[in-house]
Amino acid sequence: MKFTSLSFLLFFLVVYCLHWVFRGKFRLGFLFLASFAFYAAWSIPFAFHFILIVLLNHFFNKQILKNKSSFWYPVSLLVNFGNLFLFKYFYFVWALVFQLTGNIFFAPETIQNLLQSQFGFESITLPLAISFYTFQMVAYTIDIKRGNAEENPNFFQFALFIFFFPQLVAGPIVRHGEFFYQLEVWNAKKEQLFEGYYLVFLGLFKKVVIADNLSPVIEPIFQNPDQFDGFTNLVAWLGYAARVYCDFSGYTDLARGLGKLLGINLPENFHAPYLSRSVREIWTRWHMTLATWIKDYIYFPLGGSRVSEYRGYLNLIVTFTLAGFWHGANFTFIIWGFLHGFLLCVERKIELIRKPDKNAILPKWKQALGMIYAFSFFVFTLAFFNAPTVQKSLVMIAKVFSAASGERTNKVEVIAYSLALTFLLNYLQTKPSFPRENWSTKTSVSFLLLFSLVVTILLGYLAPGGTEFIYFQF
Repeated sequence: MKFTSLSFLLFFLVVYCLHWVFRGKFRLGFLFLASFAFYAAWSIPFAFHFILIVLLNHFFNKQILKNKSSFWYPVSLLVNFGNLFLFKYFYFVWALVFQLTGNIFFAPETIQNLLQSQFGFESITLPLAISFYTFQMVAYTIDIKRGNAEENPNFFQFALFIFFFPQLVAGPIVRHGEFFYQLEVWNAKKEQLFEGYYLVFLGLFKKVVIADNLSPVIEPIFQNPDQFDGFTNLVAWLGYAARVYCDFSGYTDLARGLGKLLGINLPENFHAPYLSRSVREIWTRWHMTLATWIKDYIYFPLGGSRVSEYRGYLNLIVTFTLAGFWHGANFTFIIWGFLHGFLLCVERKIELIRKPDKNAILPKWKQALGMIYAFSFFVFTLAFFNAPTVQKSLVMIAKVFSAASGERTNKVEVIAYSLALTFLLNYLQTKPSFPRENWSTKTSVSFLLLFSLVVTILLGYLAPGGTEFIYFQF
């Protein structure tokens, strides 16, 4: 069920009404069953596979809580990462070994024939949300091992922590300290419900009105960059910058809004990333829950910046290359992550040389140059993030920087308006009082009603039929 579908609207209305009827453990159990049904609507077999993984993790966590030196800790990590590897990275590694060895045993048709003959299917399907739920479970297990998580939840509490359907498919990645305590004081205030209502309509506006209308304009260019001229390829980069922000932050707004309506606050995942003045700042504003995850569970364990200067650079590059690989089993994502890690190293080196005053307020023109620089780099790397192959990414780059000839898009206005709206949305995020201060004034409530009415009308006129959320593939 897509969040933007009529079937999900009906599903959520039923869940919402019944959810507030139940109390205590009955509400907990009902919401878990609703979340299970939400996942099962995509695949019943994978829903049971998912619940098996949750059951195993709950058992492992109980054993680790009893004994921090328990051998169940490495077993838990092996099960979780083994599950992720099998479904997400097996084909990538298998194809890589075939390319390196040329051995017919590793040919694609070999594994296809083996799966068909032994299991009755020809390929391994990627389960929905596997990257997100794996990171969430692994983080909790590591925190237990470190002594940072002592909640000791029962099965339904833990299962809801992982299964909670508003954020299940594409995050935000929730940490135990942000979730379990809310189950003890499960009672939404009026302001929380109003905020949830607003976020739902904001997410629909971003996703359906902006992102979905950009998709048919820019995707043909990324799929066939050699067919178009340099200007069109550049416009596609800019259009995808608008699309990926509106699509992913739109999903997050929907997830947070639905969560608030159910009485659960989920963490913010985006905060005006396109107004960042450095690549380092981007990663404090973009996909914030992933950024903190890789910092806490990859970068710091590697030594962070508490090591020698060049070892610190290596740690940055390794961390962000792995973050790129988390997005998908493709060399395009590996290069995308490496480029971000590399430029973070460059920025750190410049800071070490210049030793700027961190408390100094930069003049406006320097802030503007910083935003142009950071956004330009982010846009450039999107050639690798969205193109299907490295070869097509390089074609796009060559086309743009050589101003090559070719077919030109006639949809520049759509991309220009969408990009302008994207920057406006980023700017409004920096205004904490917009559109409300506490949702208690008549002005705020009037705005909420007017905003939802306008978005509903726009959905009726501009909904192009709907596309999957970009991060569903991860």
